[in-house]
Amino acid sequence: MNWDKIRDYFPITKEYAFFDLANKCGLPTFVTDVIQDYITKQQAFGGDKQEWFETLEEARGNFAKLVNASIDEIAFTKNTSEGLNIAANCLPLKKGDTVLLNENEHPNNVYCWLNLASRGINVKWIPTEIGSITVENIEKMIDDSVKVVSFSSVTYAPGNKNDVKSIVDFCKGRGIYTVVDAVQSVGTMVVDVKKLGMDILCTSGHKSLFTPHGVGVIYINKDLLDDMQPVYVARAGMGMAAQIEYDKIEYKLDQADNARKFEIGNYNYLGITAFNEALKFLLSLGMENVERRILEIYAYLLSELNKMGIEVISPQAGSSRTAILCFKYAKARDLHNYLMNQNVINTLRRDMIRISIGLYNNKQDVDDLVLAIKSYQMKN
Repeated sequence: MNWDKIRDYFPITKEYAFFDLANKCGLPTFVTDVIQDYITKQQAFGGDKQEWFETLEEARGNFAKLVNASIDEIAFTKNTSEGLNIAANCLPLKKGDTVLLNENEHPNNVYCWLNLASRGINVKWIPTEIGSITVENIEKMIDDSVKVVSFSSVTYAPGNKNDVKSIVDFCKGRGIYTVVDAVQSVGTMVVDVKKLGMDILCTSGHKSLFTPHGVGVIYINKDLLDDMQPVYVARAGMGMAAQIEYDKIEYKLDQADNARKFEIGNYNYLGITAFNEALKFLLSLGMENVERRILEIYAYLLSELNKMGIEVISPQAGSSRTAILCFKYAKARDLHNYLMNQNVINTLRRDMIRISIGLYNNKQDVDDLVLAIKSYQMKN
């Protein structure tokens, strides 16, 4: 792979050592090119809605390829949070049921479940060590009321990779639904929903899928679709929608027999056009290559931080590494601000400096980060 050439697609790398992909992306040129083309067409003649629909279905298929799903298992959302809310409100839960959550979940995988309290559904917290959950600590919480385990494949901080397959296998044998927030894994590592076996996966395009905000995806295992009924419905989610071109209109609630029944039109056609272009790019690279590149940069960064005696909180074992590395620092907020002023873009999370790596990062970016930390240390 010519990673230098790939890096050139990302203008943000010319001015910054950009380590903030777990938060937001710097749009690549191949995405902004199709955005401009879309805008030009809509400005000139209102755009071609048939073309938009064709692109939407192409994007659905490309995302299905990316995660090894069927296109009938894919629905578009606005973001990960909307997908998680679909899971929380459409799974067949009843009063007295319990949802298990990781104590270190992102808030958006918490509020949607806490909101079920009015229906008599309980939330209990899985005790964890530095963010990871295991079958062993889930098993300690299991009783007959537990119906859902909802967790991140990779935590937003400190970036722990949960063993999704072992958790899913454990839950399947007990009739427990598994809902996975995959926004920190899809786009940075290989994700195969058939091998992993989760019931539901939710993600968003605005991070490692290189899309402007407003496009998300929910995957729902086909075996579960009949058990889930939408809270909201629209024409987009019908199998045979009412035809409004004619004088006589006949209405029948004929929900699609696939994940599309959860879609509320109109779609974010511009965002999905960008999303599709990013998906084509990732598929052309191969997620095995993307993951290998990210972990190569992670290894170099980890080595450099260890040489400096900096306390790395994220996993150091090779098999546990992800695109996210968090480290502790005595004055983390001051260091964060200093790094930002030095054009080293990072995020402060849970009093840790979070460095999130993209396929465009290289060793020079790491060297710039290390040099900036050393400069801060000399000044303080």
